Amino acid sequence: MDDLYETEWDKTLEKFYMKLFKHICDGKNKMLQPIHLNIEEKQQFYSKSDKKMLDLGPTWKMYLVSETKDDKDRVLVYAPYLFQQGQLFLIPEELIIRIGYN
Repeated sequence: MDDLYETEWDKTLEKFYMKLFKHICDGKNKMLQPIHLNIEEKQQFYSKSDKKMLDLGPTWKMYLVSETKDDKDRVLVYAPYLFQQGQLFLIPEELIIRIGYN
């Protein structure tokens, strides 16, 4: 009965925003921090998702997933990447620019 007065547009819009919300929030509904990289042009970084090196650009949309460092002082970063297929990258912490929540 709760959705009796919802239109198809409302339902579609809610599904769309919930999908986006899952891309920028962790499992506890805490918003992930948006970042950019302190590099001048595209560089290759290790993708944990594909287990190979992939390109990332300086102003590509990315989010800090974990500040826990691995043995090479890299942190985990999420990038929607190409065609919205999400990738997890290991990035050296000194290259991260925290742009904050806008």
